[in-house]
Amino acid sequence: MIVELIGCDGAGKTTLSRMLGAHVLLEDRAVTMSDLILDRRVLRGITHPTAVNVAQEVGSLPFLLRAQRRRRAYLAFTMRMHARYAPSTYHRLNGMRGIARRVGMYELARSRAADRIVLSDEGTVLSAYLFGLSDVELDRSDVERFAELVPPPDRIVYVRAPIASLVQRALSRPDRRPQHAGKSRNEVERTIRRTVEVFDLVADASPLRGRVLVVDNEDGEWDRIHELAVELASELRASAPPTGVGDARLAARVGSDPLRVEPRR
Repeated sequence: MIVELIGCDGAGKTTLSRMLGAHVLLEDRAVTMSDLILDRRVLRGITHPTAVNVAQEVGSLPFLLRAQRRRRAYLAFTMRMHARYAPSTYHRLNGMRGIARRVGMYELARSRAADRIVLSDEGTVLSAYLFGLSDVELDRSDVERFAELVPPPDRIVYVRAPIASLVQRALSRPDRRPQHAGKSRNEVERTIRRTVEVFDLVADASPLRGRVLVVDNEDGEWDRIHELAVELASELRASAPPTGVGDARLAARVGSDPLRVEPRR
C-alpha cells in the first residue's frame, strides 16, 4: 500500500510522515519509500539529499525500464509538461530525472513491498508541483490530464496550511527553497498561492479524488501534528491489506477521541 503526502513546502508533510512511520499502529508495517533502497548495510549512512536521489535512481532503474511501456503515456505527457512549464533547459532535464526516479520507486514499491505501508513525501503526485513554479498561465486541463495519467498511490494525504503560515515558513528558512531564493515576500506569496491552487485541483480531480485524505495543519504545532498522525495511522491501518497479526492489540493502544480527518468525496 503506497501512501503519498502532498502539499506545499512548510505544510508539514515530512514531519507528519516521520510521525506516521514511528506510530505504534504502523511500526510493524510502515517503511519510507527511500528506505526500500537505502535500508541496506552499505547504504544506511547516505543522508545527503543528492546522494539519496542518486541511490534511488540507480536502484529503481530496472523497475522503471520494466514499466516503461505501461507508463509511456504518462512519461510522454510529463515531457510535454516540462517543455511548457519548466523555466529553463536545466529545469526540464532535472525535472524529467525526478519523474523517472519517482516512477521507478513507485514500481519498486508495487513489486517488492505490497504487504507494507510505504510512506512517501516525494512521490509521483507531488510532481504536479511544476505547475505551481512557472510563470506560464496555468491550463487546468493539463492538471486534469496529469491526474488521469499519473501512477496513483493507494492513499493521498493532502497536507494543507494557511497561506500566511506557508509564506512565513518559506521566508524564515535559513536555506530557502530554489523556487523562493532571491524573491520578495510578494513573489513568494504569489508562487505559494499558485501552488496551493494546483494541489487543490489535483486533489479534486476525478481520477484521484476518492483516494485523498485532507489534513488541515492550522498552526504547525507539534501537539497538533501528533494528533493528526494518530488519526491518520488509524485510518491507514484500517485501509491496509490485513496481516492478521496483532491488529486487535495494536488498535487498543490508539488514543481515544482523535481529530477528524475526512476523505474527499
